Amino acid sequence: MRRMVTWVIVGAGYTGQRVARALALRQDDVIVTRREAAAAAETARAAGPNVRGIAFDLDDPFAAESVPKGSIVVVLAPPGRDPAALVRVATRASRLVYVSSTGVYPPAHGGWVFENQPVGPTTDSGRARVAAEATLPPSAIVLRAAGIYGPGRGTAERLRAGTYRIVGDGRSHVSRIHVDDLVAAILAAADKPSVTGTVNVADDAPDPIGEVADAIAAHLGLPPPPRVPVDSVSPEIAGMLTADRRIANRRMKDELGVVLRYPSWRDAM
Repeated sequence: MRRMVTWVIVGAGYTGQRVARALALRQDDVIVTRREAAAAAETARAAGPNVRGIAFDLDDPFAAESVPKGSIVVVLAPPGRDPAALVRVATRASRLVYVSSTGVYPPAHGGWVFENQPVGPTTDSGRARVAAEATLPPSAIVLRAAGIYGPGRGTAERLRAGTYRIVGDGRSHVSRIHVDDLVAAILAAADKPSVTGTVNVADDAPDPIGEVADAIAAHLGLPPPPRVPVDSVSPEIAGMLTADRRIANRRMKDELGVVLRYPSWRDAM
């Protein structure tokens, strides 16, 4: 008989809610956290049985005390002001899965990026992720996730809303991951403690942003979205959409055993 495991999901937003639902189906004990207690309680109710919600803030030096010792901790929250807060959480976990971002890598000019690529972020969020990763113990696993999309989130939703703009000439390659496949990678990472270090989490189709947006718009029966100059958007957005990276996912497949449900964005249309 499978032993019930206690999980703590730090930052149970878009992805974390889906992780909680998957764990509820496995009948594990799950704690979901949000900054506000009411939001945490609502997330727990929506996730299903065996799920509890608590208020949790990485910037609170005493927050780690609410993490049961020996639990599996999945950190999806953005880095707080003090990256060392993760150290306090890690000391109480039997396994720490930290979901980072491919934004830690430098621009690649269309090249493939593997886990051994030196970091070189060009955005504030990328630099914060690098600082957070540096605090983690060797036993942790870092999942560097590509752009997350899925129901209610992504290019298709913004096209429907009329807010999508192609930044630059549209030729920059951008890697993506469907939220369901990211959840699968998180569960696999937790279940395989022998796999440590960094693992890229991305699909097989890092196609240019213009090609993707135009194809999805055509599929939806909408006109192609307009192109806008790079300097018309924030440095964060420009950094994400013009880094021209193709994220390699071989370690995710070979070592975590993830079989992509959505190998390409076209599979989700």
